[in-house]
Amino acid sequence: MNPENGTVVLFLGESNFGNIGSMVPALADGFDRLSFDTVIVDLLRDGYENRLMEIIQSREIVAFISVSGFGLPASPASDAVRIFNDVDAPILGVFLDHPFSLHDRVDLPLKNYHATFPAGHAGAFCERYICPGGAFHHLPHSSVERAPTPWAARDIDLLLTGSLFLPPNLQRAAWRDHGADVEGKLNDIVDLVWLDLARPLEESVRDVLGEDADFETLFSYMKTIDDYIRNAQRVDAIVALAPLRPTVVGPGWEAYADDLPMVRFVGQKTIQESLEMIDCSRAILNPFPGYNDSHERVFNAMACGSAVLSSRSVYYESEFSPENMFFLPNRPLDMPSAVADLLADKDRLRVMAASGQQRFSSAHTWTHRARSLAQIAEILPTAA
Repeated sequence: MNPENGTVVLFLGESNFGNIGSMVPALADGFDRLSFDTVIVDLLRDGYENRLMEIIQSREIVAFISVSGFGLPASPASDAVRIFNDVDAPILGVFLDHPFSLHDRVDLPLKNYHATFPAGHAGAFCERYICPGGAFHHLPHSSVERAPTPWAARDIDLLLTGSLFLPPNLQRAAWRDHGADVEGKLNDIVDLVWLDLARPLEESVRDVLGEDADFETLFSYMKTIDDYIRNAQRVDAIVALAPLRPTVVGPGWEAYADDLPMVRFVGQKTIQESLEMIDCSRAILNPFPGYNDSHERVFNAMACGSAVLSSRSVYYESEFSPENMFFLPNRPLDMPSAVADLLADKDRLRVMAASGQQRFSSAHTWTHRARSLAQIAEILPTAA
């Protein structure tokens, strides 16, 4: 900690399973390592407003960091807008999802406001649909460096951590309730998405709705399609790989327990419990929509020294190689043989895991992300 470099204020709020909340102290530690004075304001504690004002009045604030919207003004008319603008320090919104679901968090009248997203194309979406002229940046997910469990002591061959919010067949059946026209458009969009999962979702939606579709129209279709694709990918992967006896962490999978007796469903876990299971796993599955570019699941796995088996994305293919990440086949039908061959080649799997951990430690820790944020805010110390 070096007060001469100024104080970075981060906000901590409530999150499902403690996942997002765990990122805040990790990012704070990253700023500490860059020799900033860091303070976390816990929004769940009584009197946090008074503590924030005391910090503002007593320290030289060089940046405010809002992970997933924690601490941002509740509305453009909120008094918090004036307070932030009076301090005149950069405010960085570190978002973890596509901006189509974050309109009110992105479009705020803050003087020195930057927003970062895991998807490289998210800035163009914001520029076109939310806040023309805003400061938008690409910042992937990350994780915390760990001392991994020895390879020989790991007792889980294949693990997926991920909630299932609703069986995808039920999601798709519900589209009929919107009428034949809407259902037909949703089906057409899904067909396009399956052709290229790494293509920005908004492009597939515009291909069906037309280039002049406004934000409100895009939002409803993008939200529906994204919810479906996330669930369908996870289910398709687990159904296809069931003979390999994977373990699945997360709520919502009860509907598949009877039909997939070879799969070990362990239900909901906290982020710490999930990390402990990842640390005991040799391989981690990451079936996800490539248009989102990255997911914390990958970096959690690499930090734990586990091999990563992931869907493709533009970002992953630019940052990782087949030596440190196994790219899943696009078709679930092709997954069983490819994954079985990989799991059977224990030396290859172990080397891949070690290479992934090395790649993570060299470029993708929260300290690396803190450095990127400091560069965006133009506060990175010369010696850092």
